[in-house]
Amino acid sequence: MSEIEEEDTLGMETEDDDIHEAVLLQIEGVETEKSPDIEKVRHFFATTVGGLEEVALQDMKRRLRAIDQVRVERRQRHARIFFYYERSPRKLLELRCVDNLFVLLAMIRGVTVGRPGLMRIAEQVARADLIPGIALHDTLHGLKPDPWFKLTCTGGRSHRFSASELHQVVKTVVEAKYGIPTEGEGMPYSLHLHLDGKNAVLGLQLSPRRMRDREYRVENVPGGLESTVGYCMAFLARVEKRDVCLDPMCGSGTTLLEAGIAFEPATLLGGDMQAQVLEAARTNAAAGEVGVHLARWDATQLPLDTASVDKVLCNLPYGKKTVFSGAGALGTLLQELNRVLRPGRHAVLLCDHRDAMREALNDGGVSFELVREIPIHLGGLKPSIYVLKRNK
Repeated sequence: MSEIEEEDTLGMETEDDDIHEAVLLQIEGVETEKSPDIEKVRHFFATTVGGLEEVALQDMKRRLRAIDQVRVERRQRHARIFFYYERSPRKLLELRCVDNLFVLLAMIRGVTVGRPGLMRIAEQVARADLIPGIALHDTLHGLKPDPWFKLTCTGGRSHRFSASELHQVVKTVVEAKYGIPTEGEGMPYSLHLHLDGKNAVLGLQLSPRRMRDREYRVENVPGGLESTVGYCMAFLARVEKRDVCLDPMCGSGTTLLEAGIAFEPATLLGGDMQAQVLEAARTNAAAGEVGVHLARWDATQLPLDTASVDKVLCNLPYGKKTVFSGAGALGTLLQELNRVLRPGRHAVLLCDHRDAMREALNDGGVSFELVREIPIHLGGLKPSIYVLKRNK
């Protein structure tokens, strides 16, 4: 029932029973920092796709309007945004720009290698007060008749202990201090501890499931886009209610559905060459209760009038098996997008062929201005989001 995300298993030869006994001795007499009255939770952190942290932060400030003490921790695969927020936490659950959201329980500094590092974590987890976070979770999602913790522990490299040993430490402390089991049925409290270098972060997941796991994602297709990336693309495109919004290679429909749910444009148009992909998009659109006009087409020969589209969102095919050249398919696609997009409007494209994109933009056959290029980390690859503006 618990999860261990193991980045490194360089091992101390330590049995689970030995860890259990050592932790109990270490935390004996350690008092948790609990007050008679349950304190209001004000410190949170969110995770984002690496590279999108500034975009996510911009959207958070726009939507929440009153976040403070912001600190951005940039990391390759996933970035973290720490912040202080005094208003209704329900507003946090409306965010679509972040992968996940947590109550900040503890920042653990000075984690060394081996047994001393494990004991340092044990002591600090024991001092953390989980009660305010639990109370907030219950307020948002209801009381749990048989509460339990689902633990996710991620170990760093070169600590000379494994993620499974780290998991055992947190499990022992939680069960000893709070009497709450780490296995059970029904909705759990999801407790996450991530160790990176000498620092660890302990958080309680605020939503019942990861924020990026949308309910409309009924059908997926190979190469499908993360929902939070699709949302950020729509945000960067400045989609508005009066817009006609196009995705010429819509796949399972993520970009269009994110735009439709969050920004409610007047018209959503999507297409793809594969019938099964379009069927997945239809299923997801129905699940999300979003009206989308879908058609089977060649994205380089769109059956659309010239200057008939306000915003273009597109996750271009990418990866080692996909090759674009500026004078080839990518250049032809950009020329067609240039044709259907109204002057002064934006196209936001995700692509990992930087040289081909630069060549296509400088080819002279299009009138796109490169407003912004944002490299991100996605599925082991490093594509970029290109924000383009159609010049008048």
